[in-house]
Amino acid sequence: MTSARFKTASAAETRALGAQFGSGLVGGEIVLLCGDLGAGKTQFAKGVAAALGVAAEIASPTFILSARYEGRLPLVHYDLYRVRSAVELREIGFLESDDPSEVALVEWGDRVPTPAGAVRIVFSVEPDGSRGIVIEAP
Repeated sequence: MTSARFKTASAAETRALGAQFGSGLVGGEIVLLCGDLGAGKTQFAKGVAAALGVAAEIASPTFILSARYEGRLPLVHYDLYRVRSAVELREIGFLESDDPSEVALVEWGDRVPTPAGAVRIVFSVEPDGSRGIVIEAP
Protein backbone atom coordinates (compact mmCIF):
# COMPACT_ATOMS: atom_id res chain seq x y z
CA MET A 1 0.00 0.00 0.00
CA THR A 2 1.23 3.46 -0.84
CA SER A 3 0.05 6.66 0.73
CA ALA A 4 0.38 10.36 0.07
CA ARG A 5 -0.44 13.22 2.44
CA PHE A 6 -1.87 16.59 1.47
CA LYS A 7 -3.08 19.71 3.24
CA THR A 8 -5.67 22.10 1.83
CA ALA A 9 -6.56 25.50 3.21
CA SER A 10 -9.95 26.03 1.54
CA ALA A 11 -12.86 24.30 -0.14
CA ALA A 12 -11.47 25.45 -3.50
CA GLU A 13 -8.12 23.80 -2.75
CA THR A 14 -9.89 20.58 -1.73
CA ARG A 15 -11.89 20.60 -4.99
CA ALA A 16 -8.67 21.22 -6.94
CA LEU A 17 -7.00 18.24 -5.25
CA GLY A 18 -10.07 16.15 -6.11
CA ALA A 19 -9.81 17.28 -9.73
CA GLN A 20 -6.13 16.37 -9.85
CA PHE A 21 -6.94 12.94 -8.42
CA GLY A 22 -9.92 12.50 -10.77
CA SER A 23 -7.89 13.32 -13.85
CA GLY A 24 -5.96 10.09 -13.33
CA LEU A 25 -9.00 7.82 -13.09
CA VAL A 26 -9.50 5.33 -15.91
CA GLY A 27 -12.70 3.59 -14.82
CA GLY A 28 -13.45 0.73 -12.51
CA GLU A 29 -12.09 2.48 -9.41
CA ILE A 30 -13.77 2.35 -6.02
CA VAL A 31 -12.82 5.36 -3.92
CA LEU A 32 -13.75 5.42 -0.25
CA LEU A 33 -13.97 8.91 1.26
CA CYS A 34 -13.61 8.71 5.05
CA GLY A 35 -13.78 11.43 7.69
CA ASP A 36 -16.02 13.43 9.97
CA LEU A 37 -18.81 15.80 8.93
CA GLY A 38 -17.40 18.89 7.26
CA ALA A 39 -13.97 17.38 6.66
CA GLY A 40 -14.05 17.91 2.89
CA LYS A 41 -15.40 14.69 1.39
CA THR A 42 -18.08 16.34 -0.76
CA GLN A 43 -15.75 19.13 -1.92
CA PHE A 44 -13.23 16.49 -3.02
CA ALA A 45 -16.04 14.59 -4.80
CA LYS A 46 -16.98 17.80 -6.65
CA GLY A 47 -13.41 18.07 -7.91
CA VAL A 48 -13.36 14.44 -9.04
CA ALA A 49 -16.66 14.96 -10.87
CA ALA A 50 -15.32 18.07 -12.61
CA ALA A 51 -12.27 16.12 -13.81
CA LEU A 52 -14.58 13.43 -15.15
CA GLY A 53 -16.50 16.02 -17.17
CA VAL A 54 -19.69 15.82 -15.11
CA ALA A 55 -21.76 18.92 -15.90
CA ALA A 56 -24.37 18.44 -13.16
CA GLU A 57 -24.02 20.02 -9.74
CA ILE A 58 -22.64 17.44 -7.31
CA ALA A 59 -24.21 17.37 -3.87
CA SER A 60 -23.87 14.80 -1.14
CA PRO A 61 -26.71 12.32 -1.81
CA THR A 62 -27.49 11.92 1.89
CA PHE A 63 -31.23 11.40 1.47
CA ILE A 64 -31.23 9.47 -1.81
CA LEU A 65 -28.08 7.50 -0.85
CA SER A 66 -26.67 7.36 -4.38
CA ALA A 67 -26.62 9.39 -7.55
CA ARG A 68 -25.28 8.54 -11.01
CA TYR A 69 -23.68 11.15 -13.26
CA GLU A 70 -22.50 10.98 -16.85
CA GLY A 71 -19.14 12.35 -17.94
CA ARG A 72 -16.07 10.99 -19.73
CA LEU A 73 -16.54 8.11 -17.28
CA PRO A 74 -19.80 7.33 -15.47
CA LEU A 75 -19.67 8.34 -11.80
CA VAL A 76 -21.77 6.84 -9.02
CA HIS A 77 -21.64 8.92 -5.85
CA TYR A 78 -22.75 7.07 -2.71
CA ASP A 79 -23.40 8.59 0.71
CA LEU A 80 -23.54 5.97 3.45
CA TYR A 81 -24.17 8.39 6.34
CA ARG A 82 -27.75 7.16 6.84
CA VAL A 83 -27.18 3.50 5.89
CA ARG A 84 -27.42 1.23 8.90
CA SER A 85 -27.45 -2.32 7.50
CA ALA A 86 -26.28 -4.63 4.74
CA VAL A 87 -29.92 -4.87 3.63
CA GLU A 88 -29.97 -1.13 2.91
CA LEU A 89 -26.72 -1.45 0.94
CA ARG A 90 -28.30 -4.16 -1.22
CA GLU A 91 -31.42 -2.03 -1.70
CA ILE A 92 -29.39 0.79 -3.22
CA GLY A 93 -27.36 -1.62 -5.38
CA PHE A 94 -24.15 -0.71 -3.60
CA LEU A 95 -21.18 -1.56 -5.85
CA GLU A 96 -23.28 -3.94 -7.94
CA SER A 97 -22.59 -2.36 -11.32
CA ASP A 98 -21.06 -4.47 -14.03
CA ASP A 99 -19.95 -1.39 -15.99
CA PRO A 100 -16.13 -1.58 -16.03
CA SER A 101 -15.85 2.12 -16.89
CA GLU A 102 -17.81 3.30 -13.84
CA VAL A 103 -16.10 5.13 -10.98
CA ALA A 104 -17.62 4.71 -7.52
CA LEU A 105 -17.10 7.49 -4.95
CA VAL A 106 -18.26 6.43 -1.50
CA GLU A 107 -18.72 9.07 1.19
CA TRP A 108 -18.58 7.58 4.69
CA GLY A 109 -16.62 4.74 3.15
CA ASP A 110 -15.31 3.75 6.57
CA ARG A 111 -18.78 2.29 7.30
CA VAL A 112 -18.21 -0.70 5.01
CA PRO A 113 -15.40 -3.23 4.72
CA THR A 114 -12.80 -2.01 2.25
CA PRO A 115 -13.37 -3.71 -1.12
CA ALA A 116 -10.33 -5.30 -2.74
CA GLY A 117 -8.37 -2.76 -4.75
CA ALA A 118 -10.22 0.26 -3.37
CA VAL A 119 -8.49 3.59 -2.83
CA ARG A 120 -9.11 4.95 0.66
CA ILE A 121 -8.96 8.71 1.26
CA VAL A 122 -9.06 9.94 4.84
CA PHE A 123 -10.04 13.54 5.58
CA SER A 124 -9.43 15.37 8.85
CA VAL A 125 -9.95 18.89 10.11
CA GLU A 126 -6.67 20.22 11.46
CA PRO A 127 -6.43 22.57 14.48
CA ASP A 128 -5.77 25.53 12.17
CA GLY A 129 -8.96 24.79 10.17
CA SER A 130 -7.14 23.32 7.19
CA ARG A 131 -7.90 19.83 5.90
CA GLY A 132 -5.50 16.94 6.17
CA ILE A 133 -6.02 14.44 3.36
CA VAL A 134 -4.30 11.06 3.16
CA ILE A 135 -4.70 9.01 0.00
CA GLU A 136 -4.04 5.30 0.48
CA ALA A 137 -3.85 3.15 -2.64
CA PRO A 138 -3.09 -0.54 -3.07
